Amino acid sequence: MKENDNQKNTWIPIVGGIVLIIVLFIAVKLIFAWLGAAVPPERLNPDQAQSQGVTEQIETDAPVFCPFCGETLHDSFRWGQFCPWCGEKIER
Repeated sequence: MKENDNQKNTWIPIVGGIVLIIVLFIAVKLIFAWLGAAVPPERLNPDQAQSQGVTEQIETDAPVFCPFCGETLHDSFRWGQFCPWCGEKIER
């Protein structure tokens, strides 16, 4: 009777591991489904959104450096955003 109990106890961690993997897989799928619903499609693929008639206003005269701290800003920086270095809002 002890051998039967021993065999039963060896399956518990295996089944628990499989259940944990399934639960984590479902949780990740739900998180990505929620993110897909939270982010508008035009932000995911701007080229497709523009081809459908959605136009974004892109300012060509965006700042190259922060006037407060003098650090160089990345290429996608636009007016009205906050400097990633000092945290100040950069306005015209």
